[in-house]
Amino acid sequence: MPGAIVPMLATAIAKPFDDSEWLYEIKWDGYRAVAYIQDGNTRLVSRNQNDLTRQYPELHDLASAIKAESAVLDGEIVALDEQGRASFSLMQQRTGMREHGRRAAPRPDIAIRYYLFDLIWIDGVDLRRVSLLDRKQALASVVKANELVKYSDHFDGGIRLFEAAKENGLEGILAKRRGSCYEERRSREWLKIKVTQTIDCVIGGYTDPEGTRQYFGSIVLGLYDKQQRLVHVGQAGTGFNFAMLKQIFSVLKERETPRNPFGGPVDARRVHWVKPELVAEIKFTEWTHETAGGGLKLRAPVFMGLRDDKDPKECTFADQQIGAIRT
Repeated sequence: MPGAIVPMLATAIAKPFDDSEWLYEIKWDGYRAVAYIQDGNTRLVSRNQNDLTRQYPELHDLASAIKAESAVLDGEIVALDEQGRASFSLMQQRTGMREHGRRAAPRPDIAIRYYLFDLIWIDGVDLRRVSLLDRKQALASVVKANELVKYSDHFDGGIRLFEAAKENGLEGILAKRRGSCYEERRSREWLKIKVTQTIDCVIGGYTDPEGTRQYFGSIVLGLYDKQQRLVHVGQAGTGFNFAMLKQIFSVLKERETPRNPFGGPVDARRVHWVKPELVAEIKFTEWTHETAGGGLKLRAPVFMGLRDDKDPKECTFADQQIGAIRT
């Protein structure tokens, strides 16, 4: 059995496609984990070669779900929301890891699932030079699926699967060449296509710049709830070039005020408040889940531009189809 496997990584592309030489999978939004099974024991290792075994006691009996004496498998550990969708924010709560390296108490009560999508080695046979399609067929034949462990199936149409992922609020899809070998590096034999969403948010403030950046660090964003309170939903610090930073900073300064326009806590430091008169179009990947530190937030927000055609009062949670929001 290999002592260590460097997981094969996908290259990002912008648009989905259809091609008979490729198969397509759901991109699970969790933590990559390679599983080593031998003599009934399980060892889980991250893509950075960190041992994950103790973090997921539910998976210690993974060997009972695999019809083999020894195996090396590749997959993704995910946390599931109320709709059964993989949620990266819930996964962060489960492990206690927050953005920017911050730590919090882990939440072992959050349910996980391990989606297996590749078989690298089994009972003395190295499959890394075997085609992907044959590896997946072998994997499907040895996985005894249960509520905790699932075989991650594949589909023929990339465009159709991408649209389904978008409709169901998933992170995106993967396209993999059917005849590809398992390469222990990032490869163009595997491609990832992410789903992004856009939203219009009210700008309620801005933060100080850091390092060599000038003018401001990020814009502080909010949406109105049913009580017409402006609720903080995150900050966007990317999407600006130098000219935009200068231009938008002048617009923000014109509206600066000592009064906080938000009706609740704001999870940001060194904030300068502005009158809630500006609307920004924001691209993002998903909504996070509520945590002890605050409410729902935008994940990976990117500034797209100001919306002069929209009244800030129209920027409400009710218009965003977020699901079960509590504010």
